[in-house]
Amino acid sequence: MSSTTVMAPNQPDPAKFFAEISAAYIEVLSGLRRPEQLARWLSDKAYYDICQRYRREARQRQITGLNSRPEVVLRSTRTFLTDKDAFQGVVILQISGATKAISIRAELVHERYRITDLALI
Repeated sequence: MSSTTVMAPNQPDPAKFFAEISAAYIEVLSGLRRPEQLARWLSDKAYYDICQRYRREARQRQITGLNSRPEVVLRSTRTFLTDKDAFQGVVILQISGATKAISIRAELVHERYRITDLALI
């Protein structure tokens, strides 16, 4: 596992947070978690987008009958300071043998990260 962060010296490093949220996001998409469990870290738009994708994935699981627990292994994270209190990050995960990337954008609001965009690539 590797982690690289490009940021100002006084900013907290979001790499570990991004990795944990990415793994939880995969669990939401696979039906192991409900989107509500991520709500406290998401902006309204990001929460709405995840709920919509959760519903689509649930319908797909019903149609196909596939409902397996994915094996998620963190490969690397890379975060960038994009403006004064915003970070962009990429988390590389191995999900049941396939390598996937998750792009995350978060803003620091009252010393807490608020995810404004989350996408599985």
